[in-house]
Amino acid sequence: MALLPIDLQTLFSQSNQVGKEQAAQQQQIPNAQAVQGSQIAQSVDTKDNRVNQTERQDGGPEAAKPKQRREEREKNKAKKRETKEKHEVETKKDVFKDPALGSHIDITG
Repeated sequence: MALLPIDLQTLFSQSNQVGKEQAAQQQQIPNAQAVQGSQIAQSVDTKDNRVNQTERQDGGPEAAKPKQRREEREKNKAKKRETKEKHEVETKKDVFKDPALGSHIDITG
């Protein structure tokens, strides 16, 4: 497919417009980032300058009474002891012991 002179004339006249469109496409992303950055900065600035009403904190460890805290600690300790005992029982079950091992001494040798 050969290029005719008329085709070249059309291409050369449109090359300026194509270059402008490509430059605009390349600048579109940084421009969008700049706009978004300015919006974020503006929202942060308004949040800094505004006085916010505090929310009431009903729950949490500071709301618990000393008696409740002590009971919770005792429950936690009891749970830990139970899990430790279960683990010890399981490890004892895993070990195989031969009843004849170590009870007979062979002196004939």
